[in-house]
Amino acid sequence: MEIRVLSDDDVLRVEAVGPIVGVELTLASEATDQLMGGKANPPMVLLSLENGRFIDSNGLAWLVAVNRRFGTMGGKLIVHSVPATIMDLLKMMRLNEVLNLADDEPAALRTIRGESP
Repeated sequence: MEIRVLSDDDVLRVEAVGPIVGVELTLASEATDQLMGGKANPPMVLLSLENGRFIDSNGLAWLVAVNRRFGTMGGKLIVHSVPATIMDLLKMMRLNEVLNLADDEPAALRTIRGESP
């Protein structure tokens, strides 16, 4: 998995590209640490999975861990543009009850800014 930064303003927009699997998650965690390094404000992050082709159990654990980490820092992670196959897995594992999910980036932006749909 590759983490690409799309923009870094008041809301950090990133995307996961490729399979979200265990072997590559150490690099993704390091990239996440670097993205958050030096941030004075709590992290407000939109994560697009639109180009995520596959996710394994390690990828699911990574999503939960990153979500928890941002939450403990007073921030928020919104996962959006989730492919149907990955969304089915999230629902089957009941992670849709744990993660903040949005249909697309505009909906994720409204959610993170506390705006009504």
